[in-house]
Amino acid sequence: MTSPQTQTSEATHINDGVILRVEDLTKEFLVQRRGIKRKAQYLQAVAGISFEVRSGETLSLVGESGCGKSTTARAVLRLIEPTSGKVIFRMQGDESNGATLVDIAQASTAELRLVRRHAQIVFQDPIASLNPRMTVEAIISEPLVAHRIGNRKERAERVRELLDLVGMKSSHAQRHPRSFSGGQRQRIGIARALALHPSLIILDEPVSALDVSVQAQVLNLLDDLQNKLGLSYLFIAHDLAVVRHVSTDVAVMYLGKIVEKAERNELFKSPVHPYTHALMSAVPIPDPVIEAGRRRIILESEIPSAVNPPSGCRFRTRCPIAQVPGPCSEEEPELREYSPGHMLACHFPQPDGMIGLTSKS
Repeated sequence: MTSPQTQTSEATHINDGVILRVEDLTKEFLVQRRGIKRKAQYLQAVAGISFEVRSGETLSLVGESGCGKSTTARAVLRLIEPTSGKVIFRMQGDESNGATLVDIAQASTAELRLVRRHAQIVFQDPIASLNPRMTVEAIISEPLVAHRIGNRKERAERVRELLDLVGMKSSHAQRHPRSFSGGQRQRIGIARALALHPSLIILDEPVSALDVSVQAQVLNLLDDLQNKLGLSYLFIAHDLAVVRHVSTDVAVMYLGKIVEKAERNELFKSPVHPYTHALMSAVPIPDPVIEAGRRRIILESEIPSAVNPPSGCRFRTRCPIAQVPGPCSEEEPELREYSPGHMLACHFPQPDGMIGLTSKS
């Protein structure tokens, strides 16, 4: 069994200040096998993506439903097994031990157990992610019990501390999830994720199932926790208004690929990929004059199948400027640096805009 120290020497180096580095991550699902001699078909949910999450910051993955965002989140933590690629995670040490690098994709069972103390996830549905038969105290203390941390009194004290941290009362500890609203249930899920003092939290659409007013409260809570505890977030979302509020950097996914990635303000001010322009055009602007004067991009075609994606650029079947026949159908664009800090995978960038959208600074 490989120890974390041995794994460190085998893991790929990551720059200082980076807590998570994903390299060429791929996840395929077997969907059909017809006959003994026929070739198996695979759905490529994630198709060789790479990105970094810096310490204390938030990277958001955005895109339409089915683009592979949630699959990426689960593969990063190995809640599902990745097909290939590396997931290099920096586990923060204490005063006596420095940080340790672990390739989660290749980690042993013992290493994965250690990783779970440093990286946690908050799921989309606060109802389905909480056991209705358990009390709030049992739900939040479950990670402590699993990792054999503290005695019963110490765990109860930690639960009260976490409830206070997420804006709930200590008296809520003896209630069941059915007694709470959706926003309160999600706060319980966040408290559970914080129980082991993690440094990285993956947020898989944590507010999409909540009312708009409650969304703002939970997002503000996440922001406060990040500032107070120095947390790093990988934020999965499809709502660009939410992404703009929480992100440091934004990566846009389409059919298993990252097509554009940049710092938040840069991406919203100067989108370049046609798909990013289309997503931006769907975001309502709270100014009727500007809203009436801009052009909406409607992607009319259906999303292609991930079992048999289009040749060349995967977006070409829905792209309003695709050149077919031509490079769009013959060559898959690589994710390259378009400008400092701005990555793009497109043969025909659109820096001057396609939608007449007025961006906020």
